[in-house]
Amino acid sequence: QSEGTISTESAVEISAENLVVLSTQGVALTQPLTFHIPANHNVALVGQSGAGKTSLMNAILGFLPYEGSLKINGQELRESNLTEWRKHIAWVGQNPLLLQGTIQENLLLGNIQANDEDIDRALQLSQAKEFTDKLGLNHEIKDGGTGISVGQAQRLAIARALLRKGDLLLLDEPTASLDAQSENLVLQALNEMSCYQTTLMITHRIEDLKQCDQIFVMQRGEIVQRGEFANLQYQGFFAELLTQRQQDIQ
Repeated sequence: QSEGTISTESAVEISAENLVVLSTQGVALTQPLTFHIPANHNVALVGQSGAGKTSLMNAILGFLPYEGSLKINGQELRESNLTEWRKHIAWVGQNPLLLQGTIQENLLLGNIQANDEDIDRALQLSQAKEFTDKLGLNHEIKDGGTGISVGQAQRLAIARALLRKGDLLLLDEPTASLDAQSENLVLQALNEMSCYQTTLMITHRIEDLKQCDQIFVMQRGEIVQRGEFANLQYQGFFAELLTQRQQDIQ
């Protein structure tokens, strides 16, 4: 069977019907999920740890198998060329993947065409410039990211996502290891960028949730609520999560 190509002339639209994400051993990690993310929408995924948020993201990245249907721009993902598809995704996770090589090579991973000006701007927006100026872009990162801190690695991953300008932006707690000030600046940059593409973000930050077009609330592998912040904040499980948050913050 020939692999289909996902058409990415237009912004990415994702639709799932009875989608069950499976582990590599074939164990169901979610209940059947049915949802639609229109092109250029900004969707937040919330829920406690183990609710299935990262599993869903990994299925969209093509890293986990699934049953049911998961279509990107109308094309079934499992019948698509996943390597090609991933080139259209800018992804920032909690544990940023850095390879052995220079800072510059890590920024241009995946054949990113960027000039010095682009690189400089991305480093500024991701709050990485202060340390990259000190270390220099030819600074070698050892395998597994040794030689720089987790916070620095996360900033480089964000700069790389900004340079990559994917059609789909996937963010899994992208600022987990940053201090509050850097976090706000970085999220501002990512939010600006998310206007130009479809964005799916795992987050618990109330500020992010208020800005999203749609929130999917996950509990035990199911999407139990969906809607905008204003409609969800006093209802059901989402209201409980918010109350917990507020207590954590105080």
